[in-house]
Amino acid sequence: MIPATHIDLYQLTSLVSHFDAGRARLPVTMSFFSRRLPKALDDTPVRGFLVFAGLRRCLEWLETARFDGERLATLEAHPMLGPALKERPALRTLLADWRFHGQIEAPAEGTPLWAGRAVGPDGPIDVDGVRPSAQCPYLVVRTDLLTAKLIETPLLSIINHMTMVASKAARVVAAAGDKAVLEFGSRRTHPAAAVDAAYAAYIAGCAGTSNVEAHHRYGVPVLGTMDHFAIQSWERSGVARHVTEQAFFKAFYEAFPHNSIMLVDTYDSYGPETGIPAAVRATGGKLSGIRLDSRISAENIHKARRMLDDLGAPQATIVVSGGMDEHSIAALGDAPVDAFGVGERIVTSPDAPVGVGAVGKLCEVDGRPSMKLSRGSGKATLPGRVQVFRKGGVDTVARADEALDGEPLLHPVWTVDGPIDLPTPAAVRAHCRAAIAALPPAAHAPRQVEVPITAALAARVRDLVEADR
Repeated sequence: MIPATHIDLYQLTSLVSHFDAGRARLPVTMSFFSRRLPKALDDTPVRGFLVFAGLRRCLEWLETARFDGERLATLEAHPMLGPALKERPALRTLLADWRFHGQIEAPAEGTPLWAGRAVGPDGPIDVDGVRPSAQCPYLVVRTDLLTAKLIETPLLSIINHMTMVASKAARVVAAAGDKAVLEFGSRRTHPAAAVDAAYAAYIAGCAGTSNVEAHHRYGVPVLGTMDHFAIQSWERSGVARHVTEQAFFKAFYEAFPHNSIMLVDTYDSYGPETGIPAAVRATGGKLSGIRLDSRISAENIHKARRMLDDLGAPQATIVVSGGMDEHSIAALGDAPVDAFGVGERIVTSPDAPVGVGAVGKLCEVDGRPSMKLSRGSGKATLPGRVQVFRKGGVDTVARADEALDGEPLLHPVWTVDGPIDLPTPAAVRAHCRAAIAALPPAAHAPRQVEVPITAALAARVRDLVEADR
């Protein structure tokens, strides 16, 4: 799990001043959200919606995060923070005893979300250069000031990474249509992040993962074929490669007669002796399928299909991998692919290199609405707690005390009694797939959006801005 010290130092250094002023236990509300949909580095829109992922991991972290003695000693040894803690033993005790407490509301994990400029009944909100964004928050956390500072960084880390992966995976899955997408990206990211990525990709629609830990921890279906290492390792001096390749294929088939998908491009997928012919000969034509990991084109996939059929293996499926994404999948058209293995292009989401831009900002301080003004920047935030109502593919952001026609998206996930039980990962996946299917067609295309807010929320914005004049 992630220790409590997975935070930015400034959270702790600024906490000292809050402690000195007696404000550590001041009640606050913090909102975690994205300001807009992601863009590429050239400012081109690259998403039509985001898939919220990470709720389960956020609650897991909040349940277990602690400052143990070893980490407190590290803080006390820091040249800036250490002397301040030693002069304030009561603050050190607060950290040693800290456990998360509070109340949290969130949309269901797997819900498609979007964000953009706030639009009121009279048009885009612009009050003296204050132009807030509007969105459904990922989390709304009511707690005390000390706790809010300690949770901000790790929760943002989780949400930004997992929502980035899920949002990209949803696009890849959509491009694949009725063909399965398998997440193969573990070796392209940190080992801990790989598990989160596998979970996020699964709830967004991937059929399974290559990551065994994700299967153990969350029950994500784990799938795999074979590797080039295995085939090369059977090479022997004086023996032709097609002979050793076929020998390994035979051994693999004998071990897994009902799940024998052969990786056929170690030497030459389409050679007269290697690749597809070797796989068919080794299994007597009974192989389950082949995986093509290079030279991916519609022409070559059709060629592979013809070879399998002509060699007496019409039942063999074709799995394609190797740098795939939604664009390369679409480019294959009606090529006879049965499944796609997609790795780095899901887990690193290279077309949205800064992820989903999630931030955490205060929206209430001691029971009073608060907002970041950021005049002229477009980074202004909405004040106070909100509720978001979805109807006909449109989200309207309201004050928390309003009731509108439509489906309310924010629901309690942590009460005064602790975290609620969440749906299983499989149920989250089903919810995600149904929610995406219910979106209007326009929501799927990359875009930038404007998000409606109610007249009452717009009035609150005006009141807070004008009070600052």
